[in-house]
Amino acid sequence: MRKIRLLSLCMLSLALLVSCGYPVDFYKDYKFDGMWQLKTVQDVDGNLSNVDTIYYSFQREVLFALTVLANPKQVEYPFYGYVEILSDNKMRLTADNKNDNDYRMKLFLEYSGWSSLSVDFDVIKYNKSDLVLFDGANGKTYTLKKF
Repeated sequence: MRKIRLLSLCMLSLALLVSCGYPVDFYKDYKFDGMWQLKTVQDVDGNLSNVDTIYYSFQREVLFALTVLANPKQVEYPFYGYVEILSDNKMRLTADNKNDNDYRMKLFLEYSGWSSLSVDFDVIKYNKSDLVLFDGANGKTYTLKKF
């Protein structure tokens, strides 16, 4: 009787483990997961701005962008948003402003270089350590490094 219970428990555990797995295709859209630091923003005229105050964390369909302002106190302003994979080489990032005041949203737009709270990016380059995004609406190229 004890062997039957043990065998049943093992079979049930195995069934639960197998049923909890995701299909392989589930992970293909999340190749950008991880922590990224925005290093440069280049505008349409070729002007290059070095940036070290914006950090992005992509986790599945959630975007977390952390802005560290350059002041003596190094005040951190976290912003949350969403990632939508539109195709193999296109993504939409949308900042969620439901709980943020206008001042914080203005800071986010100023430091991120975004022109609105939702931006469609073309993925120009991606590997395990580099991500280059192009905002076609504004002609800006964003270079990020994984850390």
